[in-house]
Amino acid sequence: QHGYNGKNPSSGADLEGANLTYADLWYANLTDANLINVDLSYANLTDANLNGVDLTATQNLTQEQVNSADGSKSKTKLPLGLTYPDHWDEV
Repeated sequence: QHGYNGKNPSSGADLEGANLTYADLWYANLTDANLINVDLSYANLTDANLNGVDLTATQNLTQEQVNSADGSKSKTKLPLGLTYPDHWDEV
């Protein structure tokens, strides 16, 4: 199994191009992380902090994953076709 399996990468982590397929990122602090070209197939993003993350260039991100994570409607950027969950803060 390939990919990042850590629980808490540091805030602002540079994960560009990483294969996070099946990664368990439950409660991970991904604030301001670089996720350009990151493959999130089947990754567990439950309660992961996505504040300040630009997700527009990620691969295989689903609405279900977004819904399970925490983020900000004003600071987190989603790919076309995905919507902000109601529980995400406006700020």
